[in-house]
Amino acid sequence: MTAPGDPRGGELTVLAPLLAVVAGGLLLAAHPPLELWWTTLLGPGLLVLAMQLEPRWAGRLGALAGAACFGPMLTWIILPAGYLAWVLLILTQVGFVALLGVAVRPWLGSRWLPLVAAVLWVGMDAWRSIFPLGGFEWGAIAYAHVDGSWMLPVARVLGGRGITLFAVLLSVALVEVVRRSRAAVRDRGDRPVDQALRAVNLPVGLFVGGLLLSVMVTVEPPPEVGVLDVLSVQGNDIRHFERRVDDPSYRITTQMRDETVAATAEGPPPDLTVWPEASVDTDPYADRGTRFRELLDEAATRSRFTLAGVNLDGPDPRTGFYRTQILLDQDAEPVGRYDKRAVVPFGEYVPLRRWIGWFPPLAQIPRDILPATDPVSIELDDTSLAVLICFETLFGDVARDNVMAGDDPAGLLISATTDASFGLSAEPAQHLAQSQLRAVETGRWVVHSALSGSSAFVAPDGSTSQETPLFERATIRADVPIVEGTTPFLVLGDVLGTASRLIILVALAWLLERARRRRGDPTSDDVGATVS
Repeated sequence: MTAPGDPRGGELTVLAPLLAVVAGGLLLAAHPPLELWWTTLLGPGLLVLAMQLEPRWAGRLGALAGAACFGPMLTWIILPAGYLAWVLLILTQVGFVALLGVAVRPWLGSRWLPLVAAVLWVGMDAWRSIFPLGGFEWGAIAYAHVDGSWMLPVARVLGGRGITLFAVLLSVALVEVVRRSRAAVRDRGDRPVDQALRAVNLPVGLFVGGLLLSVMVTVEPPPEVGVLDVLSVQGNDIRHFERRVDDPSYRITTQMRDETVAATAEGPPPDLTVWPEASVDTDPYADRGTRFRELLDEAATRSRFTLAGVNLDGPDPRTGFYRTQILLDQDAEPVGRYDKRAVVPFGEYVPLRRWIGWFPPLAQIPRDILPATDPVSIELDDTSLAVLICFETLFGDVARDNVMAGDDPAGLLISATTDASFGLSAEPAQHLAQSQLRAVETGRWVVHSALSGSSAFVAPDGSTSQETPLFERATIRADVPIVEGTTPFLVLGDVLGTASRLIILVALAWLLERARRRRGDPTSDDVGATVS
């Protein structure tokens, strides 16, 4: 067996894969249900250390860490979509972490490794957010930092990717300081002291500099200029395995009406009542939806405005529909509308349906959600609402575009979702964390309204209030502040994501060119060569 870290070694030592699995486990533990955000300051560094032990296997070690993290994290997809969807989703995420390992490998011996690893990690996440089929950036490091991390305010300036950048930078720099310090002590008799110190100086500087910047890169949230009395209704107490009850859709809409009526029986009506995504899953304006419309109209009279989650038929109702939040006035007349823009493949539509629609598991998606193309905000009195539906909370650019869609930035963000298909898993808590990050990025309050829970009000600092249990009928109500102004993230957009996507492409292209040249030179043996 070869020595650990020998780039010409053919065998894989036990320690490297063990470290990779531990790294993946630490990244997993940072997210709900454990919510140990500080483990993100350990996981990336240990993964890079595993790659340094076995540089030849960097890509495979990345894949191993990705499997250890995303395999357990994404088990909630099994309940609605089956094991095949779970495996395919995991393989996609694992592939990205493997590519990260390949891109990092040439830099494993460089003193600049902490910065390079951080930038490439952000680039990996940025590509996960758009590719393939629109992207699925679940489990990003930034989402783990919404409860308790000092780095959270960075998101107002750099977005969530700024948090990821600093977390990976600090993690890898810390490991590098320890590793290089031990090497300097071990080799103190073989090289001058000043040379040994130079090997440690840069990682120390990157750690200290990253730590200071992670505290200093922030601004205050925009000012609050008023309030809206908001009621959010959670009416689904039917778990996935109970879906065989008679007419579950109508029962849920009936319960939504009942909870709304009970919550508004006394006192002035709310300014805004929010019914979450798919509270009415049959088009209430179609002939077959008349009984649903009666329930919706009755509830709408109890509030000055009602923002209701409905499914509206597309041009061909047999094949497509719009997932919509429709704004009704107190006379139950539609006065505004937002159609979902980012739809999820194999959950909300079937790509290449003509060729693969015969596959039995896809039978549970008989119709496709039709995506809207343009960002929209909904006017409401002297302000406007930006809306996100379901997994649109994953996409910081969608949230930003919707907030900035009107003549003036929207003053309040509504996150409407169901989450009923995922049972009592950690998915609703992971989903709420996304709304918490969007609140910080945009500087807005977020009404996270979930049909089956958890619902909550989210402040611009990411803190939550009035969180509801899962699968219990409930209402939450509060005077929610309206915000005026912008954050740097709203003005600048995802500059880190755009830049890092390009950087990781350049890095991979350089690796391919280097490999091509090496194949043309049979005397070359620089497989493990690193940038100094």
